[in-house]
Amino acid sequence: MHVKGYVDEVSHDRISGWAWNPAAPLVPVTLVIAVDGLPVAQVVANSYRPDIEAAGIANGRCSFIVPADTLALPLQSAIVEVRVEGTGQHLVHSPARLEAPIELNLSARQALVALLDSPASEQALLDRAQFLAGHVDRLLARLSDQQCNRAGRVAVQNRKWRWTQAEGPPPPRPQARALVIDSVMPRCGRDAGSQAVTSHMQSLQRLGFEVTFVPTDMQHDDGADALATLGIVSMWEPWAGSVEEVLRRQAGAFDLIYLHRVGVASRYLPLVRHYMPRARLIYSVADLHSLRLQRQAKIQGLPELIPLANHIRNQEQAAAASCHAVLTHSSVEAAILRQLLPRSEIHVVPWAVPARPTPAQFHDRAGVAFVGSFTHEPNLDAAFWLMDEIMPLVWQYDPAIPCFIAGFAMPEAIAQPRDPRISVIADLVKIDDLLGRVRLTVAPLAFGAGLKGKVLDSMAAGVPCVCTPVAAEGFDLPQPLEALIAGDAAGLASIILRLHSDSAAFGAARKAGLAYVSHSFNETVTDAGLRRATRLDEAAVKIAADDMSDQSATAACDAPLKATSPANDHRVGRRQRSGKKSGLCRTTGR
Repeated sequence: MHVKGYVDEVSHDRISGWAWNPAAPLVPVTLVIAVDGLPVAQVVANSYRPDIEAAGIANGRCSFIVPADTLALPLQSAIVEVRVEGTGQHLVHSPARLEAPIELNLSARQALVALLDSPASEQALLDRAQFLAGHVDRLLARLSDQQCNRAGRVAVQNRKWRWTQAEGPPPPRPQARALVIDSVMPRCGRDAGSQAVTSHMQSLQRLGFEVTFVPTDMQHDDGADALATLGIVSMWEPWAGSVEEVLRRQAGAFDLIYLHRVGVASRYLPLVRHYMPRARLIYSVADLHSLRLQRQAKIQGLPELIPLANHIRNQEQAAAASCHAVLTHSSVEAAILRQLLPRSEIHVVPWAVPARPTPAQFHDRAGVAFVGSFTHEPNLDAAFWLMDEIMPLVWQYDPAIPCFIAGFAMPEAIAQPRDPRISVIADLVKIDDLLGRVRLTVAPLAFGAGLKGKVLDSMAAGVPCVCTPVAAEGFDLPQPLEALIAGDAAGLASIILRLHSDSAAFGAARKAGLAYVSHSFNETVTDAGLRRATRLDEAAVKIAADDMSDQSATAACDAPLKATSPANDHRVGRRQRSGKKSGLCRTTGR
């Protein structure tokens, strides 16, 4: 029996071809596949291929494909044979040489896993671990070099001192890079800090920075996917084991370091200064934690918080004094920082909040809502105050007004309200639905600091927000919105009743809130603030000046020597005594 057939492909993905016996055209041919002389698989050539049928070979049902996952293909080079069972006849192109895989394809992965999982002694396991650790470290180092375009940066740095006009134009400067460090992966909708840092990262992108984000806990969730859709690179385990590893692997490769919150700044400033000595350092306070603790100690009668507040205040001031620029969202906190640190560069930079008014009209709405993350102590205190004191005063005059409490990480004491007119929503994903059906929100914060995201989100949705002075602090609200501020339960209840019953008052507050957010919390305002904080315009001027200076220095070094003053003679002589030749002046720093 002589079988016709070909081996079309031998790779680490598959072995394929066709085989046909003219003497028995309807009987499929059985083949044996061997690797380095050892049989590894048996296959029947009975699959359909239209090109074979078109060539007039039987009915086209004489092909075969053996996937790599059914074969134990080695990582090294091997000889693959495809023979007819029984006769041992080789198909055309058999035997074939299978080269070692260049890419880590499925077959290579399976072979590697099989090798690593095979039984071994303690010393053999140690050898495997050391081998893998070394290769992983080299791979991560190469990945870091590519991410930071280290080769491009080195080329620019080298040509900065050695470039001559004859070499042509200097290499293009790599894109400016910003590293943003925060305690956790941001998740917009969870807290104001997440919204603020995400907005600032997008602003840095618009300003021309390539942005990388690192959470100090090195954990990630769906927030990482959200950042990826924005074009922001995130680093976490296993790609990096710590913030220090990111800084070490990409030493000198970031032009801007953005440290969010005092805990992050205090912990990582020394490392940042060590690994990124030329980067511009920005400390974003989020809010003054020490101010919040001082107020909490006073309101709740907790004097034991005062030492902690003083300690954090020292950390905040040290971080602010150690960075090139300090960001705050609140004009009140900016004034405090400028008084404490008159020599520091303080910038008020809000985050962008797009106006997204919900369409429901006044008569299609009902109720008052409180929204907040309950990992934040001021929100816990505010929710209890609302349930225990403010709403009972409201219900004395209008017992039909419903109250909604929504938030992340809601404790059991709030999730089981005391009054049936209080509804709880423990899922912030539904916040837009809630804002689309209530007439107003309330932010009854007795203590806190910084701008309140709940107030901004409410105004951006076209829902008036009744505030305490603490909740409204730092906003610089226009007069129509200042009328929604009260400092006690009775005052807050009075405003709630008026807004909930008066469509004209509701409409005026809705219009004023939307106008205020659109004017003061847009991308243009955020970009302008960050441009000032990063000194981007000054940096561009400096780059142009450096390029001109490089050309001038090169021309001076290439020109014939001229007579110099005694002072210059002394300087050149000192260089020569230190072992540097005068002809290498292009390699010296400015």
